[in-house]
Amino acid sequence: MVKKQKLVQLSVALCPQCQNKGGLKKIIFGMPSVDFDHEKYISGGCIVSAFDPEIGCIRCGWEGLRRDILKIHDVELQDGS
Repeated sequence: MVKKQKLVQLSVALCPQCQNKGGLKKIIFGMPSVDFDHEKYISGGCIVSAFDPEIGCIRCGWEGLRRDILKIHDVELQDGS
């Protein structure tokens, strides 16, 4: 049986490091434009690599992958669930 993962909305997700709710934001890489939304996203800088984090916490500075928050929210589901 293949397991699927349900995405957790970042606005309600807990940070794996500081456990605060609502501090996780998607990290956007590349040169930010003048109208970059700093309230919605974290600027990851201009240099992009294959090992860049996907999300970060604006409260404690933690950076990681979306799958890192799935473990603390226990959202692994089996097919058909």
